[in-house]
Amino acid sequence: MMPASENQIKALIRLLSDENDRIAKTIVTKLVQIGDSAVPLLLEAEVEQPDMARRVAEVLDGIRGSRLEEELRELVAGPDNQVDLEAGAFLIARYAYPDLDLESYTNRLDTMAAEVRDRLGRRASGEEAVKTLSRYLFTEQGFRGNTKNYYEADNTYLNRVLDRRTGIPISLSILYLLLAARLRLPVYGIGMPGHFLVKFDSDRYKIFVDCFNAGALLTEKDCARFLMQAGYGFEEKYLDRSDHRAILARMLKNLVAIYGKLDEPVKSARLTRFLVVLDHGRKEECE
Repeated sequence: MMPASENQIKALIRLLSDENDRIAKTIVTKLVQIGDSAVPLLLEAEVEQPDMARRVAEVLDGIRGSRLEEELRELVAGPDNQVDLEAGAFLIARYAYPDLDLESYTNRLDTMAAEVRDRLGRRASGEEAVKTLSRYLFTEQGFRGNTKNYYEADNTYLNRVLDRRTGIPISLSILYLLLAARLRLPVYGIGMPGHFLVKFDSDRYKIFVDCFNAGALLTEKDCARFLMQAGYGFEEKYLDRSDHRAILARMLKNLVAIYGKLDEPVKSARLTRFLVVLDHGRKEECE
């Protein structure tokens, strides 16, 4: 599509107010095709013409969402064990927070890991490493599970988890995993039904960590007891390692469910498309 002038974009935006839904949808499609150059004018219209806010939001979602879909497609194109969890988590966050300063959050994670490294020293055992990292995150830094507003979208977006120091099991576990990766600790995610944990798994020390509950340490028997009491029953596969693609998919499913309950179909539909991209990447790997 040829680049559009400012006047052409403004004319298209005015047509978004057309009462004919078919015409409006055509205009939405044209503005999405124009892309980023239309965003500043769309943001102005969103403020100045609140009656068009819903359709403007649909266009903005189309522009931003399509771009992020392409990024996600590239991110998950390789094998599961090569999918970058940190990049994927922040990509999902950028859907809700397009102006997110990625470098500042990356630097914050680097600083946090460095502070834990200073506390660990050179000869810390696995048990000492787990307890030190958990103490740092959940006691010193005050990260906690959001029990009051569990079904809130910001509990899943990693930037907001870092800002507010509260989240849900999977987002707090991702934070733990990202710090553990910087510290070269053998930690990975465990996507149990109904609850997400991390596991420290070395030859000398194996333990599950419940990041939602202040880093509580759990044995396999504790996990089995939880699953039985929650009505899931127990199968060994419930304690299998979750690859990064599966972790990102679980984040997205949480958000799709949340936006569905909030009656925000545009966001729910877009994040469902992200899930399709993740699933397609896995299928391509198997073919």
